[in-house]
Order: sequence, then structure tokens, then C-alpha cells
Amino acid sequence: MARINKEEVDMDNPAYAQQDPHLKINDDDEMGLPFSFKNRYPRRPPLFDGLLNSVRAVTKKVEHIKGFKFEVAGGLSNNFHLAHSWLLPPSSKGKAPNPNPMKQPPVPSYTLAAQYLGGSIKTPYDQPTYIMTGRWDSTGKLEAALIKKLNEMFNFRFSAFYLNSDPLNAQIHLDCDINGEDYVHSIKIGTGLYSFNMMQTIGNRLVLGYEMMTLTERNLSFMSYALKYGINKNQIFFSQYVGAANQLILAYYHKLLDKSFFMSELEYSNQTGESKAILGYRQKFAISEVIVTINSKMKFSSALTLQGFAYQLKLCAIADYQKDNYKFGYGIAMGQV
Repeated sequence: MARINKEEVDMDNPAYAQQDPHLKINDDDEMGLPFSFKNRYPRRPPLFDGLLNSVRAVTKKVEHIKGFKFEVAGGLSNNFHLAHSWLLPPSSKGKAPNPNPMKQPPVPSYTLAAQYLGGSIKTPYDQPTYIMTGRWDSTGKLEAALIKKLNEMFNFRFSAFYLNSDPLNAQIHLDCDINGEDYVHSIKIGTGLYSFNMMQTIGNRLVLGYEMMTLTERNLSFMSYALKYGINKNQIFFSQYVGAANQLILAYYHKLLDKSFFMSELEYSNQTGESKAILGYRQKFAISEVIVTINSKMKFSSALTLQGFAYQLKLCAIADYQKDNYKFGYGIAMGQV
């Protein structure tokens, strides 16, 4: 199921029913697809919010299981898909209590995710008229979204988030994307904010963009800026300044081989004066994938995924050398994974 905040569902991808942009990278692998599904707008830039998705899918967004996770997923029909998952965190027995009162110890949880594709879906290449996604877990968190593509130019997204069982923590957002051959505009109206951003392709390698955001409750406005520069077809440099957080982000993407990728990301916060760097490596094989990251605070993580016909196995490890903290996890997914 697709995460719906800043991670967009690509409705031109015929594998939308199994797509999870929160965990995956767009490899631009279009081999074997009909012409109508290939990239018809190669100069169209990414959304402002999704500029760093290809890097952060490795450096930050990849799922690292702590404990044991079991998942069962599948389609009840061509239009309706369900996924059930159970997470059992590692035992905290015998460990010192967490000194941070705001960070509660992990508890066992159950998550139900659903996706409905509107329209007549008979083959993997049929396009839905709209997409509805939802995710609920036993801790009270709820996410839901409706994505409607009116035509090649206009795309609407309505999303709602409940961070816990308290309705006061709910957030609602309505986004309208205006897509051209070499530009993307996005208008957002949400809980306590509204914004407008634009991304424009200049020449063959450069993409520039900006965002104007207003926080209505605080009566504050911010400007943010973005840059993407293609050094060559395998190397991309990114830069983004987030005005609301007063944060500068630099990132680098390098496709080493056909299924081998290197990522790096540097964040600097002008509010705290602190910086953080992270390096990531991703290697894909025929039926497996390895992702390894290490950051400037000496926190190391790795994830090995084995993919079968109707199952997926994942082994994860996280080592925080400064805190002398080591965690391991593994997961099993059955069905349409």
C-alpha cells in the first residue's frame, strides 16, 4: 500500500496494485512495456515534495524491522487488495527504562491496509479511473487517500491522517497537481497551512523550483527552493532548502551498474547548527536485494530481502556504535508481495 504523504502513486505504472513508493525506488525499467506506458514526458520534473524520493528510498525510507513481522497480502478482485501485518517488537525485559518520556516503548501491533482501484481493471496494463488507499493500525493511527487523475494535465489528491486515537491530532490535505511537458505546479490546502510550488526543467540537465508556504495558525510565511542537476545519465545532484525548518539538504545519486546504486545525503539545520550525513548502497539481484546505510553518528543498518513467487523474506540489522545498541529483525510476507 502506498504512503500518501509526499510519496506519490505513479498512475502510469502498470504495477500500481503492488506499488509502495515508501519502500521502493523507480529504476526507470521500461523493458517489455507497451509504448503507452513508457515515459511520454521525459522532461517533466518531479514534484517539489518528491524531489529526494529516489535517494531517501535508501537513506531513510527503507523499512528496517525490529523484532518479527508477518504479513499476508493479496487481491480479493482485480480492483480490491488487502494486506494484513503483525509486528512483534523485541522484548524490553531487563533493559534500562527509556529516559525520554515522550518516546514510549514499542508494543505489538496489527496493521490493515487496503487499496481500491476504480474502473474496469482486467489486465495489469489497464488504467484506473481513481485510486483509494487506506491504512489502520491497532495503535490508533489511520491514513486514507483518494487520488484522481482527471487527464494528462490535472491530478487531484485528497488525504487524511490521524496520528493516534485523538481526533485533535488529525490532518487533512487537498493537493492539485498541474503537469506540463517540462513543468509541474502543485497547490496544497491543508490543516493549518496552504502552499504553492513549481518545478521547471531548464535545458537537458537542470531543474529548478520553489515553494511558498503559509502557516495560518502561526501567521508565518516561508520560501523554499529546490535544484536537480543531471551530471550524466547515471549521476544526479540534488539540493533543497526547506524554509519552514530552516534546513539545507544536499544529496547525490549514482547508478554504478545496472542494478547497483550509491546514495548520499547531507542535512544542515540552521536552527540547531547541527549537521548529519548518511551514505547508502543498494544492490539488486535476480531474486534478492541488499540495502546498507551508515550515518555520521556511526549508526549502521542493513536489510536483505529474498523475493519468491508468492513470498518475501527480510533480514534486518541495526547497530548504533555510539549508544552500544544493537537490534535485529526478520519478516515474512505471503501472497501478492
